[in-house]
Amino acid sequence: MKQFMPIFSALLLLGLTMTSCKNDDPTFTEKMTAEWNSTEIKVDGVAAPASTTMFLHLQTDGNYEITTNITPFTHPTSGTWSADEANMKLTLSGNVWTIHHLEGNTLRIGNMVDGKEVEIDFEK
Repeated sequence: MKQFMPIFSALLLLGLTMTSCKNDDPTFTEKMTAEWNSTEIKVDGVAAPASTTMFLHLQTDGNYEITTNITPFTHPTSGTWSADEANMKLTLSGNVWTIHHLEGNTLRIGNMVDGKEVEIDFEK
């Protein structure tokens, strides 16, 4: 019986270790926090030229930066951001964008900008 005690103790320790592990899935805000590069931009449902790009950096400190060659682009290119998972909204300096899709490394947001419906697909 003494020869089985070390094995039993090891199995017991392994079992306790496995049950004490918590779920380390990232939060919604952590999923949003990234450097996003546009893969497609649509204005009123029409694809913008492939040369039209946007880079959106959602930083961990709650700030963001946008670099884009969309003209005219009257949205602030830096400021603070927040995400609301319950309502699927991304707020950039008070401008509220609808999050249409967030999965893995892809994000799609949409908003009315200068009277036009803008939808942007991003990839991390």
